[in-house]
Amino acid sequence: MDLRQLRYLTAVVHERSVTRAAARLHMTQPPLSAAIAQLEAELGVPLLERHGRGVEPTAAGEHLVARAAVLLRDLDDAAASVRALGSGLQGRLGVGVGPGVAADLLPALLSSYDRAAPEVDVDLLDLAEPDALDRVRTGACDVAVLFCARAAELERLHARELEVAMIRREPLVAVVPASSALAEPASLPGLRDSGLPWLAPLHHDGFPGLATRLGDAWDAVGGAPPTRRHLSSTETAVRLVASGAGLAIVPSSVAAVPTPGVRAVSLATPVAPVEAVAVWRRGERPSPVLTRFLRSALATPEPDRLTPEHARPPG
Repeated sequence: MDLRQLRYLTAVVHERSVTRAAARLHMTQPPLSAAIAQLEAELGVPLLERHGRGVEPTAAGEHLVARAAVLLRDLDDAAASVRALGSGLQGRLGVGVGPGVAADLLPALLSSYDRAAPEVDVDLLDLAEPDALDRVRTGACDVAVLFCARAAELERLHARELEVAMIRREPLVAVVPASSALAEPASLPGLRDSGLPWLAPLHHDGFPGLATRLGDAWDAVGGAPPTRRHLSSTETAVRLVASGAGLAIVPSSVAAVPTPGVRAVSLATPVAPVEAVAVWRRGERPSPVLTRFLRSALATPEPDRLTPEHARPPG
């Protein structure tokens, strides 16, 4: 007894006719009748009663069709699940989320990914950048989404273990207390001379992040404000600015989140943008759920060096 025979018997019982069942199955009547006869011979009991108006199932035939319905439904469900897992439509994805990413970038990425794979469970971990890289490296996360100073430099530093691709570039802006009289646009020397302490991002060895980008910019104008507080979170920096504790320079999407007591100020001094990147493990084929996430995350016109499976659409 095999699944093919069970499908044939089920069709005959539902149609109450071998001829109609053969048409439904897109086959001729003789091989269908032969398959049913073989099944009856294997089981040693009649499964169908044949009469002038067609066929009716015997009690044994009805019982077998009922049991077959469960088997065939489970088989169809298993096939659908396998196809969904293999195509990245089901499964679980672990995403390491760096500081500032949740302000604007992460909701946009998740919205796009949910449209592509609504049944995938996504685990989000808020992590400092080095921790996010470590989680990806060890397999605790499938991918990390971070802001860094230069995607190419980050990839060069971790080329043996990690793949890095840019999602988008983002300009930097200053955030100051809403009560500040600081004019816009503000130069870096103007920010330094405002009397407000600078809430500086933490520097991490081996990670060219926001601290690297701002360190280069301050050095170019003769140095940063003398009073500093170092923070790992740009969101915390914005909240401290709202309390009047100082000023910060953050990605524009972080500053765009409405925060009472805070005013965003554009920069007159040229400062290179930061780059949002996706980071995943090198040397292994990405899972189907990760492949779909990368396609969603990297669907921008930015240049990239991705393999064909993840390549961004043209234009």
